Parts: sequence; structure tokens; C-alpha cells
Amino acid sequence: MEAFLEALYDHVLDVASVLLSAPINISDKFYFVFLLTFVGLAYISYRLYYRQPNKKFFSFLFPKKIYWHKSARIDYGIYLINLFISPLLLIGAGLQTVLSIGIAEWLIDLNDGRAVFTGNWGATTFLIFIIGYTLAADLSVYLIHRFHHRSDVFWPIHALHHSAEVMTPMTLFRKHPLWNLMAHSLSMTFTGIFQGLFVFIFYGVPGVEVLFGINTFYVLFNFFGANLRHSHVWLSWGNTLSHLFISPAMHQIHHDPKRMQMNYGEVFAIWDWMFGTLYIPQTKETFEIGLGQGTQNPHQTLAKAYTVPIIESAIQIRNKLARRK
Repeated sequence: MEAFLEALYDHVLDVASVLLSAPINISDKFYFVFLLTFVGLAYISYRLYYRQPNKKFFSFLFPKKIYWHKSARIDYGIYLINLFISPLLLIGAGLQTVLSIGIAEWLIDLNDGRAVFTGNWGATTFLIFIIGYTLAADLSVYLIHRFHHRSDVFWPIHALHHSAEVMTPMTLFRKHPLWNLMAHSLSMTFTGIFQGLFVFIFYGVPGVEVLFGINTFYVLFNFFGANLRHSHVWLSWGNTLSHLFISPAMHQIHHDPKRMQMNYGEVFAIWDWMFGTLYIPQTKETFEIGLGQGTQNPHQTLAKAYTVPIIESAIQIRNKLARRK
């Protein structure tokens, strides 16, 4: 018991450290530079679309009716609870390692113990790996996202995210632990397979340069307004760039109950483009959020946010089994 309490105490300290270090951690959504670009890009949008004589910018950007809404407070609670139980995601990290090593070794054995190419990785090899790895991870997000929207059994797990009645940057974290576990595991599976294939072709172990390069993609993603995706502030990349990258406006459209079957992508728009789910707004549009008119929000408390998705998924499974009898 004493060992458990000591481990729990250490974990609480780790969680507190993550929270306190967020503004100085470049891997965190709330790194101070990303917060500054959030404000800066929001100001551009404010000047373009929202400016009113009697409405100050910061009152527009941080309205109490949104940031202290009951739905937003539930987002804050989910963020803290999921952060506390985040070690569960280490399962996925182990899966990536097993897959990448296993696939590389298996293919090398099939090829008489040789990789396709040998030698040191050059700049081009590093770049191809970084782009390929990022695309593999992003494709996994598109697929798991689309699957949850199309599945009666799994939709209740993701519906928690869409039941937000207001959006703030914290709404990004309004996700059930089962969603996080499935999405992370699929991402680790895709990137593990890609890494194993790549090592077989080019041989070598990805180094610090690769990790830095992969992080650079997400640093740029966060720098250019990722925190605006879950907000009331409209920001579009225009028609051309929106065929390549998901803009905040495109993700806001996805949260509209009438248009949830569009724009499943996270970073890249190419998957939506390829699979026919891309929607690019040509002008500023109004959008609703939530589960739709006439649909009661089933996640009105933190307890319901964690229990209702499981219960509703279990009911769907039971109904499907009953129809087969």
C-alpha cells in the first residue's frame, strides 16, 4: 500500500509538472508561442469579420459565456482526468516498436539478410522518412475518425467530442479514453508498419534528426492556428491551400451537425480530397455545433461523459447481436 501511495504521489507530481511546463514545452498545444499565434491570427480574423465599435478584441476572443459555459468546464475536467490516466497510451508505443522491428527483421531475412539499400542516410532519405511517417500518422487519424462516424457501435465513443455546446482550444481534449487508446494504437500501428518497411528499404535507425523533423511538422501545424480549430473564430486558408491542409474553418464545419460527414482530416486535407469527404468553404460561413437540433446532450456531467459512451456502445452491440438471432 505504501508503495502504491508513493507511486501515486509521484504520478500526481508528473501531471502537475506537465501542466506547469506547458507554456515552455514546444510539444504542448499551449506552448506560449502557439498561444501568441492563436491571439495574432484571431486578431486578423477579428479585423476581417467581427470588428464592432462597441466590442473589444479580447472580449470577443475570450467571452465568459463560452469559456465558463458548463460544456467548457466539462472539457477542462476531461482534459485533467485524461492527462492523469495517460500512461495507458504507453501500450500503443510498445506496439509501434514491436511492429517496426519485427517487420524490418522479417523482410531482411526474406531478402537473404540484406536490406534493399545500405549505407548512411542522406538528407533526402531523412526527408522522405519524415514526410512518410507524418503522412502515415495522419492517415490513421482520418481512418479512425471516419470509422467512428460511420459505425453505430463506435459513434457513441466519439460523440462525446461532438456533444460540446461551445468550443475552446480545450475542446480538442474532449475525448473518451477509449477513443484516445484506439486512435493512438492505430497511429502507432501505421507508423510502426511504415517504419519497418522503410528500414528494410534503406536500412538504419532513425536518429534525433528524424524526431526533430517529425516534430517540426506538428510545430508548424500548431503555429498556424491549430488552437483556432476548436473556437468561435473563423480562419480559412483559401481554396488552394485548403486542398492540402485542413484549416480551422474546415474543422469547424466538421463540427456542424449537418456536415459531420466532411473534413475528417487532422493536418492534411489530401485524405478527404482522395476519399470524397472534402468540403472547402469559399466564404465565411455560419456553423452550428453539437449533436443537432432535437438531440439531447447525453454528456451533461463528467460522470456521464465517461460512462454514457460505454453504455450506448454496449446497447448497440446488444442490439446487433439480437438482430442476428
